[in-house]
Amino acid sequence: MDLTLAERFALISFNSKESEHREVAKQNVLKILAVAVYLEENYNGTADKWNFNEKDIKVAIKKANKKALERTYAERLQNYQLISRVSSLLGCDLYFDKNIKLKTYVSNPKEFDCQLDLLKAEFLEEGPISDESIIMVWLLLESLCFFQVFSLYEQDKITKRITTLRNESTLAKALYPIELRSLWGTVSADFLRMKSHAAATETGKGLNFIFPFFERKQSIFIDTEGYFPNAEMRLKNVLDRISAQGHIYEVLRSGDVPIVKIDNVKYELLPEAIGGYVPIHGVRLRLYNL
Repeated sequence: MDLTLAERFALISFNSKESEHREVAKQNVLKILAVAVYLEENYNGTADKWNFNEKDIKVAIKKANKKALERTYAERLQNYQLISRVSSLLGCDLYFDKNIKLKTYVSNPKEFDCQLDLLKAEFLEEGPISDESIIMVWLLLESLCFFQVFSLYEQDKITKRITTLRNESTLAKALYPIELRSLWGTVSADFLRMKSHAAATETGKGLNFIFPFFERKQSIFIDTEGYFPNAEMRLKNVLDRISAQGHIYEVLRSGDVPIVKIDNVKYELLPEAIGGYVPIHGVRLRLYNL
């Protein structure tokens, strides 16, 4: 589907964000969505030129009605059948209060992958990069979604292309030096970058759920109905629980430690037993982005 810049950004960035409550991650996304709308409105199609400056971008952020912006783009993508609301994956956690009702956005998996593949095709391969892709990657960086939707390998490759573009592209020279993150956003970005690189080591992988600093969803324990000595049976039990709550999944790797994409996010499912008088068996979900 031929989406606008702001629609493309909303489709990617809304995925896995809470739909009915305020959260830091979503507020940051909405701030950057306001920038995407501003850039669209100031694009000169006749001259094929993006007109912007840092001062006006920050004014656009300040003036934007974030709640109305979310409603507008969520409804638009829903009308396109490109986004839906499902119960939060937290609802599958053993210790989550079932009386708390949380809903999250889930983007259409086919279109979600398509939009990311378009960016990867340009940034990970040799050749020219379109202006819209240059802008989209910058939007994802400033919203912190960059560290969630690209693997560690892809992050490194794209970052190198960004360095080159700063010297070669007139648009990138003007846009990439503009930083819109607050101090908290900068700290968050550094932490997410550190976690991504730490995940490349066996010991570092534990950071993803030992320190679920920004996302409680990074440390979900799903109990199984009983002890399953067979890994296949254990996986089936967990997937049945997930699908019963409306989640979309794809098994990327089976075995003792499966990798499953749930609502467009990749997780490792680590077998675990919580000690007690009667041990509780299940799996711990760990974000996977290698």
